[in-house]
Amino acid sequence: MRAGTSTGRPVVAAACLVTTLVPLGSTSVAVALPSIREAFGAGVGGVLALVTAYLVVTAACQPVAGALGDRWGRRRSCLLGATGFGAASALAALAPDLGLLIGLRCGQAACGALALVNAAALVRASVPESVRGRAFGAVGASATAAAAAGPVLGGAAVALVGWRGVFLVGLPVVAVALAALLRGLPPDPPPPVAPARFDLSGAVLLLVVLGGGATLLSQSPGLPPAALATAGALVVAAGVWFVRHELAQRSPVLDVRVFRVRGVVAAGAAVASGNAALYTALLAVPLLVGSARAVPLLLALLVGASVASLLGGRLSDRWGRRRPAVLGGLLVATASLALVAVETSREPLLTAGLLAACGVGQGLAAAAVQTAGLEALPPERAGLASGVWSTCRYLGSITGSSLLALLVSGGSGTGVFVLAAVGGALSAAAAAALPVRSANP
Repeated sequence: MRAGTSTGRPVVAAACLVTTLVPLGSTSVAVALPSIREAFGAGVGGVLALVTAYLVVTAACQPVAGALGDRWGRRRSCLLGATGFGAASALAALAPDLGLLIGLRCGQAACGALALVNAAALVRASVPESVRGRAFGAVGASATAAAAAGPVLGGAAVALVGWRGVFLVGLPVVAVALAALLRGLPPDPPPPVAPARFDLSGAVLLLVVLGGGATLLSQSPGLPPAALATAGALVVAAGVWFVRHELAQRSPVLDVRVFRVRGVVAAGAAVASGNAALYTALLAVPLLVGSARAVPLLLALLVGASVASLLGGRLSDRWGRRRPAVLGGLLVATASLALVAVETSREPLLTAGLLAACGVGQGLAAAAVQTAGLEALPPERAGLASGVWSTCRYLGSITGSSLLALLVSGGSGTGVFVLAAVGGALSAAAAAALPVRSANP
């Protein structure tokens, strides 16, 4: 099945639509946080939980979603995930209090992860290697375009109907995505006669480890050293417990043995460090220059990433996976290092140009890294490969957002862009270890 044929295009198109749900839900809510805080009389920490909980649950559910997709069927998992995302969004618009709203955001995240991971797994399993990079380039471009459109659509919704409107923004996309899924995805093969017992305790442990780590990072500046050391030891102990538990399972929710595979480790490290760089800059710019002045700067960053993702996918098919991924990471590092010397509030044009260069670098690398990560395991384990890659991606976002308060505490962007430069350099270094071509054609 080729991406350029009449049979391949519906699969890629459906995956592009499904992939927009999670980033659209993430960025559209950001503009409504002040209104939600005022409506419920909540503190800053309370409304920020709408962002942090969404990211943590999305990250923790990625490998769970991959395991369920390999078990239930990927078409069925995409349909369930998209439907659940739409239902949680509609209910969130009616939420009477902040606690229930946060719970529904977690529901959005879990359902979005189920759809997102299995859409990527379908592309991996359905599209041949020779055009797989451009297919993932289109998927990545769709995700970045949705992230860029989120604040615009969310702001319009808030202006028209108030904060509840931001949770309705994604419903038309859900409807179109469901139609594309029903028409474009091939039927699932018959399920196994006696599937292994699902590793529910492993899924809960993974959520505890990721959630505890994110909370520790975000609260670390205000914790005394003894409390920080104790909390860190507990998170590490939970991580060790999780690894030992997974090694003992016949059907683990996250088969940690895959981290012996070079392509899995290299792609995971590359996407985690690259996404930490991009997401930190994305969240920091409004804090550094103000919401109104941030809009054109963020558009430069996200549009650059979206357009370059299409080019990066084509280059990965032509050059191999490694070269565009390394080139993209180096571009992010160079542009971020240049931003350290720029006063973002006084030099908007130069700032926009350098942020666009960061976006282009991230876009060039994204499709190649994702393709290599999903090619590192055989097609029948595409759900697991997609879940591991996506978890690493969101770990980068969680790390960046958790450290944000510390990085901008002095009102300067120096710490933010130093972190972004380090992230880009680490991404390039990890990408240098990627295989040039698929190990499992």
